[in-house]
Amino acid sequence: MATTRSLLDAAVALAQTRRKSDLDDLIEELRIPSISTLPERREDCLRNARWLRDRFDAMGMETQIVDVVDGGLPVVIADWQGRPGKPHLTMYGHYDVQPVDPVDEWKSPPFEPAVHGGELWARGAADNKGNHMVCVKAAEHLHAAGGLPINVRFVIEGEEEITGPSLPHYLRAHGAQLKTDAVLIWDSGMDEDGRPTLATALRGLLYTELRAKGPAVDLHSGTFGGVAPNPINTLARVVGELKDRHGHVTIPGFYDAVQPPSAEELAAWKKNDAKYVQSMKRMTGAKALEGEDGFLALERTGSRPTLDANGFLGGFTGKGAKTVIPAEASAKVSMRLVPDQDWQAILAAFTKRVSELTTPGVEITVEVLGSAPPVTCSVEHKAAHVLRAAYREAFGSDTALIRVGGSIPVAVDFQEAVGAPLVISGIAQADSAIHSPNEHLVIDNYHRGIEAVIRFICGLAE
Repeated sequence: MATTRSLLDAAVALAQTRRKSDLDDLIEELRIPSISTLPERREDCLRNARWLRDRFDAMGMETQIVDVVDGGLPVVIADWQGRPGKPHLTMYGHYDVQPVDPVDEWKSPPFEPAVHGGELWARGAADNKGNHMVCVKAAEHLHAAGGLPINVRFVIEGEEEITGPSLPHYLRAHGAQLKTDAVLIWDSGMDEDGRPTLATALRGLLYTELRAKGPAVDLHSGTFGGVAPNPINTLARVVGELKDRHGHVTIPGFYDAVQPPSAEELAAWKKNDAKYVQSMKRMTGAKALEGEDGFLALERTGSRPTLDANGFLGGFTGKGAKTVIPAEASAKVSMRLVPDQDWQAILAAFTKRVSELTTPGVEITVEVLGSAPPVTCSVEHKAAHVLRAAYREAFGSDTALIRVGGSIPVAVDFQEAVGAPLVISGIAQADSAIHSPNEHLVIDNYHRGIEAVIRFICGLAE
């Protein structure tokens, strides 16, 4: 086998000469509408899993499409164990994507990838196909240049966007057979200044649906208005009172376990907060930012828990007028949690608070749609140091240490079942519009990301 240095140089050279084909391959995957939450897109999700399997097979990997849960979406597992005695790296991604609604706000069709000004526009471009294809292409170029210098495993799931059970169940059942030296969770992105990032924490998630029931049937608001219970009125009041006008969540005990950031983190956030506020205004299109009084914007998006209404439905919502008091209404409410909050304890307190806020004629039930505990991860280990060096070479920039406001539900399962250090990063730019219309990825980040992962893998070999 060639030396690691010569292999690195050859693989980077291949990545630079094959940029067009690398982009074409990403575009091919982006054309697959693998929306996990829509039953009618199930076959597209399965097609995406097979598409990935074929790429791993072409590299001579031992590949499986694993059905874990009846009716669930499979996990793609690809192993290459050709370097006995060398380190082992597990690389994670997901092939499922979010729905595209509202589709009329897209500047180009979401599953017909288009290049606009150095950016690739399509659903999944940033979350997560652009990210996981960086890792796939890095492995392909190393394979073509002479062979991977370490042992690798790809784990790519199809239920990340729906917090599905398949991969967590697989990891819990097979953790002992999945030993590895590091887990690269490649599902994040750059900061607002365009610097590579490395996560020190992820917020957890508690996602619920509140279902309010009042009268047995919809009622005329003239005949029954003033006496009949109205689930919309009650539910709107409940949701509104779960958080006060100062952004403070009113659930008793909600903040009890929250750990404050370190003095070093606060100092860094204070230095960058004004610039961050301007970036957030630009990316959101909002006239002003809102949130919990008394905290920096950077603090609120990483180290503070949140509660937000994500959807509200009830009564007549069509065009024109229909004056009804509805029999039912529903709202989706999510909470992002931080270390050391326990989502189950928060759920119990949340359910009790909802019950206290409802009215005598309306019954509200709470259903959990998804949950994930918050995660903390060290950056003081070999894999983190090697990735930071790889970023410096590929992007010419130091790596920012961040607390990620979003959640990667399976991170805790890797942490607890597999037991290896987590390295959480990615190449999506901060304004990539993930989960929104016009999701897009900076193409240069994609190509530089491939080089960074090549350097990362070769760095682990040394």
